[in-house]
Amino acid sequence: MLARTFMRLCALEALRPSSLLATNGPWPTIAEQYVSDSRIDPIDDLAGDEAKRPLIGVYTEATSLTKIAQAGPLFHKGEVDLVFEISVVSKFAVDGGQPIIDFCETDGETEAALDALEDEIYQVLHFAPSGALFQNMAKGIAESWESNAHRSGEEEIRLARRTIRARYRMKESYLDPAPTTAPVDLARLPAALQPIASALNGSTYLTALVLGAARAAYVMPTRVNLNTVGIGMKPQPVTNNPASVQGVAGNLQGT
Repeated sequence: MLARTFMRLCALEALRPSSLLATNGPWPTIAEQYVSDSRIDPIDDLAGDEAKRPLIGVYTEATSLTKIAQAGPLFHKGEVDLVFEISVVSKFAVDGGQPIIDFCETDGETEAALDALEDEIYQVLHFAPSGALFQNMAKGIAESWESNAHRSGEEEIRLARRTIRARYRMKESYLDPAPTTAPVDLARLPAALQPIASALNGSTYLTALVLGAARAAYVMPTRVNLNTVGIGMKPQPVTNNPASVQGVAGNLQGT
């Protein structure tokens, strides 16, 4: 499901615009540049034991295709769960060892930070200029939006961490059924994804990821044009039980 990959990358670009990496902002969310694709990137630059940092991890999970045409061309309604793991982390001292970075226990301040971060994600994806590509990829606003808090193990301590699960309709993306020539690179992608792929070129990470996905994409066999069509027929004698007329079309000429 290439459309699922491009939904995630467009969300990543909305929350951490590549054009701002060189200038280090201004960022659209309080997580700043600390927005990760399909993981939480290692953190090694927190300063001081009291420093706190909001983070966002962007993932895609459940996907569904539902047939919406009963006859004619095959069309599906595609939906995907876009998941945002948001959290506030801090550095904690460890007896006899190096400090560790872990999720904060929640309090009024961190809970407000998470609420603000969740609202920023919603607004940026649906309305902000940096979310233009995502708005082009998704069909309308989220079909559903669910946010759940996390607790730590047996202690049941509430952590400054939430999982947001948002379901979106995906843009339809169908292959060229018979390309005239074998496509290469981004041209291998379905036509609806090609302009989005071209626009995801603001960083070496996105460029390499998009190009790799395109080069791995399935393409249909190239078209064989027919120059002539001939049909040969053999007449049958008149009888009370005539045999079926036999025809042959074995001289189709293609290039």
